Amino acid sequence: MTLHLPHKFAHEQSRQNTLLDLSALGTDGPGIEDALRAVMEQPQPRLVGFRCPARLGSIDDAIGLMERVRRDYGVILTELVLADADRVDLREAVDEALDEACARNRFPRPSVVFTGRPAVSALMKS
Repeated sequence: MTLHLPHKFAHEQSRQNTLLDLSALGTDGPGIEDALRAVMEQPQPRLVGFRCPARLGSIDDAIGLMERVRRDYGVILTELVLADADRVDLREAVDEALDEACARNRFPRPSVVFTGRPAVSALMKS
């Protein structure tokens, strides 16, 4: 059960959970650093995790970046959204990659969401 308490001030808004898409930003360089700083310095968005391709190297990079966010900002990210993960055999490999990356980085295992490829409607095909 969730209890929603009224805000102390009428103008105060609740924070919005936010994911950063690593496929657009990468995990190294100024792009990700600027995006992290922008989200962490804003009062409304709350960074909760990352979205990345469901490839083993990408997962390892995402968990490493989650550990860096914990170290640099004191925030534990709890969600990882893996895109284009519509094959069962890939999911088993991802499970192993997550276990290894979390152990190596001493990072708690995040909640994982698998997303498939977007469906193309019959109207779009014609």
